[in-house]
Amino acid sequence: MKSKNVFIILLTAVSLLFAILITDFILPIFWAIVLAILFSPINRYFESLINKPALTSLCTIILISLLVLAPCFFILTSVAEEVLTIVKAIENGEINFEKLLISISQLLPALTERFNALGYDTNTLIGQLNNIVLGTSQYALSLIMSAGENILRVLLLTFVMVYLLFFFLKDGDKIIAKSVNVFPLDDNQEKFLIDRFSSVTKATVKGTIIVGVVQGTIGGVAFTLLGIKAAVLWGVLMAFFSILPGIGTAIIWFPAACILFFSGAWLKALILLLVGIFIIGLIDNFLRPYLVGKETQLPDYLILLTTLGGVSLVGLSGFVIGPIIAALFITLWSLFKLDQTT
Repeated sequence: MKSKNVFIILLTAVSLLFAILITDFILPIFWAIVLAILFSPINRYFESLINKPALTSLCTIILISLLVLAPCFFILTSVAEEVLTIVKAIENGEINFEKLLISISQLLPALTERFNALGYDTNTLIGQLNNIVLGTSQYALSLIMSAGENILRVLLLTFVMVYLLFFFLKDGDKIIAKSVNVFPLDDNQEKFLIDRFSSVTKATVKGTIIVGVVQGTIGGVAFTLLGIKAAVLWGVLMAFFSILPGIGTAIIWFPAACILFFSGAWLKALILLLVGIFIIGLIDNFLRPYLVGKETQLPDYLILLTTLGGVSLVGLSGFVIGPIIAALFITLWSLFKLDQTT
């Protein structure tokens, strides 16, 4: 009994040390697992044609690089260039929010009077808002520049993810089988949890990414056709904010429509408003419940809370990690309740 206790203490200590060692690589490991799950059907298809696991995994990774990694790199590069262009335009006065707000105050004199009655000077507010917009743009640029400065770290983490992905695709079934044998739970419970993790991951990633890409693409195309600068940047932001069910993309396109309206481009504002409400908005209402809620069996409010919590905790990867944790939380408590009743 004493030796068993010593063994448990030693096992716990070594496990904690191992966890500390791989802490910096948690996200690459996670995304390697996610990509392995998502592309496992394609990997099996390649395996049926080639029948060589190593070559099959390599072909799948090449496909992932073409479909996922290369487009992400291209989009991030375009966004960085457009943010830099916006910052320079604001600093040079090409984009002048003071003129826009002055025109708004002229079109809506009642609003100006209301501000003055509350003790606010509209000219001061206009200057402060312009400074806020400039500061926000400069902060976004600094984030992108800092990411560029850490390019070696990004490349290292990407290499680790791709390297692990190769083995997850090649030996995934063996790794799962060994994990089931080692982990101290009933094998049926472990298999159920693995299946649940896989289904929730597929639903969350497919749902969030598909909805985001579709909404961001339509929004970016609409901005381009309407002659709005930095269309790629706004499209990416719409794709990002699409993780918020309901209001998500309106955070971008509605203010843009208002700016067009108060700038005198009423027709463009109306077109953008109609596209935002009847195309971008309807995509969210129809696709999201079908792709996310149906398979995860999570209510919309829980998906929203866990998505925001995940993004706040670990960054962009949280839009997948949050709902997965929520689904596993509910599943584990369901298994616990079932175990207590039997």
